[in-house]
Amino acid sequence: MQLLQAAFSLPVTDTARTHRFYTRVFGNEICELDSNTVSVALPGMTVFFIEREDFNLLLKPAEVEGDFVTEKFTSMLSVTVGSRDEAYGSLKSAVEGGGTPCGQAVPYPWGMAAYFKDPDQHLWEIIWRDMKAGL
Repeated sequence: MQLLQAAFSLPVTDTARTHRFYTRVFGNEICELDSNTVSVALPGMTVFFIEREDFNLLLKPAEVEGDFVTEKFTSMLSVTVGSRDEAYGSLKSAVEGGGTPCGQAVPYPWGMAAYFKDPDQHLWEIIWRDMKAGL
């Protein structure tokens, strides 16, 4: 089997707000707003943020529906950046753009990880791997 593309879709309440947020965190070159969908083109995968009503329409053929009552999501998206400064910069941009920091940045022998939630409470992990650590 040859996999051609990977994608992850998440519901949001306001695509314009989501587009502003992700443009601020990751830059204009990877964020696109099209109707009721924001796409964030990450290496090897695209994340689609879709207005809740449209998200549920996409789920209909699978005969499931999103539960927006609890506002609890159990997924985490992770990206690896090229430097410690980029990791902290992404976290800072996320918070300044309306996101919420989660816990503390965690140092590891191989680098670090920092966490934030976007305005719709989707959890992100920003990872930096220190190539000098050799791990």
